[in-house]
Amino acid sequence: MGDWVGLIAIVALVQRIYDDEFAIAAVLLARIGPALLFSPIAGVLGDRWDRKKVMVFSDAARAGLVLILPFVETITRGIPLLTPVLLLFIVSALLEMLTLLWQPAKDASVPDMVEDPKHYTHAYSLLLMAAYATFPLSGLVFGALAKASVSLGEASGLQEFALNPEHLALFLDAVTFLVSAGLTMTLRIKPRSAAAKEPLSFKAGWNDLVTGVRFLVGHQMIRPWVLGIGGAFAGIGTFITMAPIFVGDVLGGGSGSFGLLVAAVGVGMGGGFILAGPVAQVVPKDIILSAVVIAMGVCTVAFGSVSTLTSALIFASFCGAFAGFAYPSGYALIQEKLEPGLRARGSAAVNSIIRLAIVGAAAVAPVVVKLVDRAAPGSVGFADLRLEILGLRVAMWLGGLLIVVAGLVTTKAIGVRRRQRPAGSGLFLVFEGTDGSGKTTQMKMLEEYLTQRGHRVVVSHEPGGTRMGEKIRGLLLDPDHAELCGKAEALLYAADRAQHVEEVVMPALESGAIVISDRYVDSSVAYQGIVRGLGADQVRAVNRWGTSGLMPDLVILLDVDAEKGWDRSDRRDRIENEGVDFQRQVQGAYLLLAERHSARFAVVDASRSPEAIAAEIRRRVDVALMSHEPSGDLKPELAT
Repeated sequence: MGDWVGLIAIVALVQRIYDDEFAIAAVLLARIGPALLFSPIAGVLGDRWDRKKVMVFSDAARAGLVLILPFVETITRGIPLLTPVLLLFIVSALLEMLTLLWQPAKDASVPDMVEDPKHYTHAYSLLLMAAYATFPLSGLVFGALAKASVSLGEASGLQEFALNPEHLALFLDAVTFLVSAGLTMTLRIKPRSAAAKEPLSFKAGWNDLVTGVRFLVGHQMIRPWVLGIGGAFAGIGTFITMAPIFVGDVLGGGSGSFGLLVAAVGVGMGGGFILAGPVAQVVPKDIILSAVVIAMGVCTVAFGSVSTLTSALIFASFCGAFAGFAYPSGYALIQEKLEPGLRARGSAAVNSIIRLAIVGAAAVAPVVVKLVDRAAPGSVGFADLRLEILGLRVAMWLGGLLIVVAGLVTTKAIGVRRRQRPAGSGLFLVFEGTDGSGKTTQMKMLEEYLTQRGHRVVVSHEPGGTRMGEKIRGLLLDPDHAELCGKAEALLYAADRAQHVEEVVMPALESGAIVISDRYVDSSVAYQGIVRGLGADQVRAVNRWGTSGLMPDLVILLDVDAEKGWDRSDRRDRIENEGVDFQRQVQGAYLLLAERHSARFAVVDASRSPEAIAAEIRRRVDVALMSHEPSGDLKPELAT
């Protein structure tokens, strides 16, 4: 509400002071321009700093900036070169930069509060409804406050309010930001403590930015979603730019007709927002995204082909509805697959792409209209049906086709997902823990329990589990190979895992079996990535490639004191020869991973009796079985 009211008030303020379209355009440009440069920086800061503090600071700072606006004429008097419009431009740019800082932190915080990825779409739908449903309401609020300001000035003799009707709106607008800051302070958001402790430097920030870009570009599923969203919004930008002119020049309507068109899009979008969450509980989100984007493109082409206002309103409402489905579905998919430390950067990148796509389309569409109007043949038809070829129609058609192509691009992610985890796949369970935590005993007890319930169970282990894997296991665990360096160790584990997935895990999952594995990717992240200091992201990247991104449905972490586990273990291989201090570090690394990825980890106290441990594991597995999606959609691929 504060953003919308502030934007309207700034435009009204500029219009009252200058009554010049170029001045208004310059101030509006200040709301768009920062996205080109600051949005990526905002994403880096949102991932590095405490997101809750970022949001509170951004809201408080925006409140302070809004309070400057009523006094721009007073502040600029006597200051050379500083004009009211220049100060408004600066304040507008700062407001937009704070908004760009706030939004990625907000988007990235949603998975911290909504741990089940099934509900991401619903959560983002509610956020988008709050963002866009307040736009028409904010117009009414501003109008009411402007009239109230005039009435207040006339009744009380305060000429300030009578002559400057937007001032009261700005004062109350500052209050909305303060209220937002206060509400945010009450939220429970996991702090980014690890990142906050790292010193911020240009090099570190640049590395963060490069890491985020590489992840977005390199991820087989996120890449087509981002490209698809960019293409879709380029088409939407064409629609937004051309629709007002189309209504007047082609449909013969006026401002009232355009108002009806905007209302139709808004109603459709609201319906899409409302239905997106429930539908995502039944249909995989990637299928929803591809289908609705393609449908939106078809409706945009149809909109550009009509000649009556009634038909235009129908297709416009469908365009809005499909956009309402697509926007939260795309956001949820990307946030679901992004690693926690990259979520703000991912959100900022998507926001930048959306803005650039809309601005680019708005710049290109008028050129298309001019070129077509000069070269158009006049009309085409079949039998008694004739359609006049106009630049406006062609621009709409091209925009719609661009959206269709964007939808087709997103279908590549569906193919990747199906290759990674086929439809009808079984459940993938992984046991993790330090040596001596009791994994072997608990895996056997769980296998017996699931078999008695009629499930087909495949039990395996890492390293090993395959003929080739056993040879790699010999290299890894042989105490005579103490000279093996950390990188070679990590690569050997990844090679063993790739063979394990290809030969054992994937065939079993494809057949619908429950796979129980002793260790998986998180072992390498804990042992080599964190404890040996090779880097969690680097180790995970190698394993993601080797396993085609396959992640377990549930990780059962048996947590036991390192000394107790050391005493339980009666064998000493190359890893165990590292000593109890090494095992203690591994235990800490596991707990860190479990804390940050609680949605897929079940931490079980392994210091109790085997029966008590087995009972808790059965409860956790039963919940996983009940919530398991037959579609086999990949679980979130998270990272530290």
